[in-house]
Amino acid sequence: MITSNFFVNFNLIQDKNRIRDILVKDGRYRRDAFDYMGNLIKKYSEDKKYNVAIDRETFAITLWIIKYINEKPLINRFIIDQRDVFMNKITQISLESFDHLIEYFGALGIEDASIETVGNKYLFRIPFDIFIRYNKKLSGNKYRLVYQMLDSGYVYIDLRQAAHILREQFVAKMNKIYDKMDYSDSKDIFEGFYDKLDELKKEFIEINRKKTMNLGEIDSSIFPPCIKEYINEINDGGNPSHMARLALATFLHHIGMDNEHIVKIFSRTADFDESSASYQIGHLTGSISGTEYSPPKCATLKSNHLCYMGDDALCQRIKHPLQYYEIKAKDKINSRKK
Repeated sequence: MITSNFFVNFNLIQDKNRIRDILVKDGRYRRDAFDYMGNLIKKYSEDKKYNVAIDRETFAITLWIIKYINEKPLINRFIIDQRDVFMNKITQISLESFDHLIEYFGALGIEDASIETVGNKYLFRIPFDIFIRYNKKLSGNKYRLVYQMLDSGYVYIDLRQAAHILREQFVAKMNKIYDKMDYSDSKDIFEGFYDKLDELKKEFIEINRKKTMNLGEIDSSIFPPCIKEYINEINDGGNPSHMARLALATFLHHIGMDNEHIVKIFSRTADFDESSASYQIGHLTGSISGTEYSPPKCATLKSNHLCYMGDDALCQRIKHPLQYYEIKAKDKINSRKK
């Protein structure tokens, strides 16, 4: 059964006494966790992924090390790297092993999933609320509810769609578990190992300090709330959705930032790949495609759950993020003249 060998043991992670017991009694898992963490920080400093599979005990100890270090960019990077490990495991499942994906759904807490034969295809049948909960960072019409086959509150999706929904569910579950972990518990677990952990923490903070985002001469104080939110997510080492990245890249391009600088900003994302980012930004800004793309309108951002207007009065009367910046810039110039 895949569930019995699932590469993350969620119950183990949340059992701090058992973690402490493993840490003290089995040096192998402790060494593996510290080695993994050292390599993860090194790869982070190099803007490289570290998609290395680890056993369940090492995974649990590593997560508690990250809780002790208590730096948001680090947990985001770890979860995204392990998300890719998870995705690799799913994609290795052959067509004859569709039933195993149902076990993965169950391991992640989605019990009401099944396989149905529709025409000559095998499709996964999952509750529609699960689909819309985890499709927000997936791009393309195949991940929009309006394009799905619906029946009695269930969505029918193919293998690739199911794998991506599972991937996003894994990220959500890991974030939820991490948020519930108590920092004081991490200090109890690692009593006697503070020197090594403090050394790792100091190393990471110094590396992260050097990565501080620099927007050059561009005035970020007058960015619309949505753009500020995307940048904050990137600063935290997060993984913005495809639409959020498109909006940010095209916005920065249209207010005068060069491609190289835009790529550098995206280098803080958890899944950054320089070659891919450079190509995509070159495509969006026209240096490769010959077509300059504009940022999505406010209505589009709203429909994709990417609007963060809150009670901002200016947001309530504009239709495009660039309008916000232009109005704020003019107001700032006029105030200087007075």
